[in-house]
Amino acid sequence: MLKLLSPLRPIALSWRSTPSISHRAASNWSVTVGLPATPEPTECYKPGGYHPIRIGEVYNNSYRVVRRLGWGRYSTVWLVQNIRDNGYGAMKVLVGELATQKALAVWDELEIMKTLRDTNPHAPGHSHICHILDNFTYEGPHGKHICLVLEPMGFSVLDIYCGFKAEMPLFLVKRISKQLLRALQYMHDDCGIVHTDLKPDNILTIGLPPESGQKKEMTQSELSRLMFKLTDFGAANKVSKPGPQLIQPEKLRAPEVIIGAPWDTKADIWNLGCLVYELATGDVLFNPHTSKRHKDMDHAAAHLAQIEGLLGQFPIRFLEQGRFAGHYFSNEGRLLHGSGLFRSSILDHLQRLRYLQDDLNTTADFLARTLAIDPQRRWSATRLLEHEWLHGVD
Repeated sequence: MLKLLSPLRPIALSWRSTPSISHRAASNWSVTVGLPATPEPTECYKPGGYHPIRIGEVYNNSYRVVRRLGWGRYSTVWLVQNIRDNGYGAMKVLVGELATQKALAVWDELEIMKTLRDTNPHAPGHSHICHILDNFTYEGPHGKHICLVLEPMGFSVLDIYCGFKAEMPLFLVKRISKQLLRALQYMHDDCGIVHTDLKPDNILTIGLPPESGQKKEMTQSELSRLMFKLTDFGAANKVSKPGPQLIQPEKLRAPEVIIGAPWDTKADIWNLGCLVYELATGDVLFNPHTSKRHKDMDHAAAHLAQIEGLLGQFPIRFLEQGRFAGHYFSNEGRLLHGSGLFRSSILDHLQRLRYLQDDLNTTADFLARTLAIDPQRRWSATRLLEHEWLHGVD
């Protein structure tokens, strides 16, 4: 499957390395949310690459281009208005190389999105998915281009997160988590689909897309009413269809993926746990790049050593399923490199944050349920929605 990076936001994430321990007790604070102005690379306008689009052009006899929204490695995205009903959409125009027969044999974002749209519109999680409205193919000077018209969306969770000096307030992390879990419940249980690429710039707020460089002041009250949707299904995979072994952003990668074991919907749950931790603390939970300080370890070895240091020994039965486990573990399940270097616990990490103290134990328990090393012991999205940590959260 070809990986389609999120076209709506800059590709690189920049997480702070030292979280603040500020306590937001005041009830009238606000945060400035902005969308960076990042032009697309002009060298990608070539045969097989981006299609040149001009403001005011009409596509498929229906969609007038209003302005550019963003870009990714495999697409540009434009705000369009339907000339028939004046409704708005986000038109994602894929690069020409994705319309070739070879690419179409492995690329199935369109089919995934149709499945998500049509399977069960009455499911609670259906409304937390950014859905496809239309699709067509357009032939231009750089080849044929698949065009997907999606629901228009507002700021991303990454945009909001960057407005804070460090961690997000916990009420907002919980709100994002609950709505994201509803989306995952629908994807996993109703549709049999794994997202594989959960990250802050793939979670968007409901609303008209902001303009490039636009800034908006959001009050605590506004933040508490935000609705979120999951987007970017270019790397999504059907459970029934074997996908690529290497998935997920590196720092959020599940242990079964690292050791080359079979993965399924539980990989998304691990990804969710790492993401929740980052939003709540302002820091990454695992950083494979610390391998630079330990010459005998590559990124994967450092990552596995950190996981073991935080969560305990890897089960032998689990390791036996991994094609690459022998590169990092002995036959007895002991790490070959890095054992004992990263001793800590989830509770140790959270205790540094004074603002978390009222929710310390329930937060730690929620994260522990998402971060079980053995995916069979990891809670499902449906079960996590019933966790005490999310009680009373919309």
